[in-house]
Amino acid sequence: MNLTTRELLYLEDLNKLFESINKNCLRGMQSTNDPQARKLLQSLAQDHQQWMQTISSIVNTNGNLQ
Repeated sequence: MNLTTRELLYLEDLNKLFESINKNCLRGMQSTNDPQARKLLQSLAQDHQQWMQTISSIVNTNGNLQ
């Protein structure tokens, strides 16, 4: 798949957003005593980590922008 520079930049921005969400979920896990909230935040962090890996793979396959 050939992506345009604009699409690659969008994916890199999206990856940064997912990284921020992931960090916030991890911080929330550390600051809560509620097991249900911790489990939900852990699941969200894992989902965003997976998205970050997928997006990074796509960007790397299509030429890493710097």
